[in-house]
Amino acid sequence: MPPRRTHTKSRLGCTNCKRRKVKLGRRLINQSVTRPIRRASTARETACHANGFASPVDPVTVVMTKVSEQIAPFPPHELRSKDFELMHHYCTITADSLSIRRELQYVWRVVIPREGYRHLFVMHGILAIAAAHKAYLTPNNRKTYLALSDYHQTVGSEGFRHTLQNNSSEARRALFCFASIVVLFMFTLPVRTENGRLDDPITSILELIRLLKGIRITQEPVFREIFKSEFAPIIYGIWPVEETGPPDGRKSLADSILPLDTWDALRKLRELCQVEIPSASLKDYLESIAKLEETVKLIACAGVHVESGSVLAWTYGVSESILVDIGAHRPHALLILSYYVVFLSTLEKNFWYCRGWGRQLTSEIEAKVVGEPKCFELFQWPKQRMADLYHWS
Repeated sequence: MPPRRTHTKSRLGCTNCKRRKVKLGRRLINQSVTRPIRRASTARETACHANGFASPVDPVTVVMTKVSEQIAPFPPHELRSKDFELMHHYCTITADSLSIRRELQYVWRVVIPREGYRHLFVMHGILAIAAAHKAYLTPNNRKTYLALSDYHQTVGSEGFRHTLQNNSSEARRALFCFASIVVLFMFTLPVRTENGRLDDPITSILELIRLLKGIRITQEPVFREIFKSEFAPIIYGIWPVEETGPPDGRKSLADSILPLDTWDALRKLRELCQVEIPSASLKDYLESIAKLEETVKLIACAGVHVESGSVLAWTYGVSESILVDIGAHRPHALLILSYYVVFLSTLEKNFWYCRGWGRQLTSEIEAKVVGEPKCFELFQWPKQRMADLYHWS
């Protein structure tokens, strides 16, 4: 009879499990790495410390996993393959398409993905905008990539919201990264809609502006910290703040992408509002025009290499009362919006994610102000400048 085989004691047990004589089980994690767990302690929901280390479950990951399982557009193995494809596309193509300046492209291509490796919700944001870009570039596969884009954006947004609620200092940079991605992603709405058509362009731009203002409020507390980090170029590209502008004085538009008569057009717009807007609302209207002038200065200083942040400055500063009047289709408020649309449309030549807004908004605004002679007269400036812009695009 062969000798009895010796049995060695496990060195993987935790104090609680050894005391209760709970046996060790093993399970597969990520299909590659095994990790000890206790069946009994898991069943009893008792803290189990293998090798003296706790194995806490990240609540943000749990939330994202639940959402992912509910809305995943493909089976897990196929989704994983698509994710590899999207990440490759982002690092090789999409990242460089988000900005013009090299230091900004480096942040998009290298720094933000590095944060995505640490925080899953940032990675979902990266994959969402990469999928939107693929949908834009490959019309034949548009439905597939739009489904992936919506999926990753939804899952990433859930992770962002739960992380934001915890307000952890360790996650500030990750939150900033995702917020910066979301700003650009939300501008892709026309790119992501059927045939590029918006059902209600004015309502859509209002929803977008309010979303941008809300995101900015959540991120302003970390701006000074970001200024001292490798993410600093993003401030200039997405989130213009007091330290970056606007510059003093009226800038020449000779070497800018704006029409040469922009300053004169804004002067006439201001004069019309001073005459026709009631005194109770006049301050907000004049301030919104002043914000347009500040945006012109930022664009003028950038020359022909304008980053989207310079143009987005107006959306962060326009008052809620003006947005309400735009939503109510008040002609003077719509007229102010139409002037801003000219600035927004200058981005379409260089940035795919901004395309589709200009023409649709201009057409919609024209239909609303055609019955107001004085407003319609001043509306001819943005209408003609939009025609010139698309003629030379």
